Amino acid sequence: MTEKSFDLPQAIEMEKIVLGAMLLKRGLVIPEIRSMLKEDDFYRAEHRMVYRVLLELYDSGIEPNILSLFEELRKRQELDKVGLRYVFMLAESAWTTGYAQAHAKVIKEKAILRRLMLLGEVLQEDASQDVKPFQEIMQEASAMLEELKKLTSETTSSGFSTFFKERFGSKVKEMKEYASRKTGFENIDAEQIFTPGLYVLGGLPALGKTTFAWQMLEQLARQGEKCVYCSYEMSEFELYTKSLARELFHWDKNTVLTSSGIRRGDETRMLKEILVEFGEIGIDLTVVEMQEKDIDELIFELRKYCVEKAPVIVLDYLQIIPVRKKEASVKQGIDEIVRKLKNFQRETGATFIVISSFNRQNYGQQVAFESFKESGNIEYSADVVWGLQLYATRELKEGATNQNREIISKAKEANPRQVELKCLKNRQGKNYSCYFKYYAAVDTFEVCREEDFKKANAETKSKKVKK
Repeated sequence: MTEKSFDLPQAIEMEKIVLGAMLLKRGLVIPEIRSMLKEDDFYRAEHRMVYRVLLELYDSGIEPNILSLFEELRKRQELDKVGLRYVFMLAESAWTTGYAQAHAKVIKEKAILRRLMLLGEVLQEDASQDVKPFQEIMQEASAMLEELKKLTSETTSSGFSTFFKERFGSKVKEMKEYASRKTGFENIDAEQIFTPGLYVLGGLPALGKTTFAWQMLEQLARQGEKCVYCSYEMSEFELYTKSLARELFHWDKNTVLTSSGIRRGDETRMLKEILVEFGEIGIDLTVVEMQEKDIDELIFELRKYCVEKAPVIVLDYLQIIPVRKKEASVKQGIDEIVRKLKNFQRETGATFIVISSFNRQNYGQQVAFESFKESGNIEYSADVVWGLQLYATRELKEGATNQNREIISKAKEANPRQVELKCLKNRQGKNYSCYFKYYAAVDTFEVCREEDFKKANAETKSKKVKK
């Protein structure tokens, strides 16, 4: 199809975004885009050329990315036709695959409209020049209309059948990639697969929510995940020294260095060795200090980390994110933040772990949905909801305020603290509980069994009786 001098329906920017999306995530969206678009649906000639090459790369088992596209265009002596700078521009046009299908639909609609306009032009030329018999003109018009009818029906076919025929396989393939992803906490990994979604982690103050999330994120990064920690409270320096204190503890259980001590300049020979080791570890773990940025500024900041590979993102913490609308209530502000986070998560395929504080009136109770501050949208929008609580919370009795405070106080003083991670909601399967020893001084959570707590508590009671 030749391009005409007059304006034809087109969606140039969307064509760029779709081609850019095809370069992401090892060509994950290519099967879906291919089912929707033909080569000549693209308006620009260089876009048709790039689209053809990307499909052929994908079919050959070569990962479609900017390097393979560049090399293939060079081999075919077509790089000059597209332009080196234009290739790089296409690669930067999309930061997510989330909009690719919607844009492809618009591209298809514009292509159909172009064909319809060109059909009218051809018929007008033939009729005005009187070079063909009337019957032949009508047959050509009928054939073109049938082609347009077929194209239109392709774009409006049953969503149910189209999904299973054209997109189900790619979605399953995408989920299979996460089957081997591990959080580094084997008890959690035994209960569920850590797939992309919105995870909310809540707990009492000083119970180690930040430490738990930071340790999990570092463990994921060490296994090759791209990880980002968005901190509204702690600095990069404070978080990284948590890692040093934990690593020292793993090397030597008798270590006396804490993260705060390391920040003050305390050091040992072992710490110096760990510093050298950490300086050579090539893990993708970034701390972003957010300070006063609101949710829209946060999402804008995160977009650059969602290129090529969807990251695991920790947000610390929900209630401290500024609400721009002064007239909004706390609940309305948090609901809006959670809604935007969930939408962004779905668009990018990222995995969000959002730390949340508890309602003060629920400090002396077992963890439940009611524990989360203004928990409306958390309950409905989150894919997984985790609550951290002291194991001793199980001993609390309704109405026994003073006795409950004593139980909580003693449980906090213990070293290690006995902590339970309770899953309150799990869209991926059943709810569960996992147990940890929390060494607060060295910022370390260690996996254990509930039987370990029961045994340790029984021994403690036995010693008290003997005294």
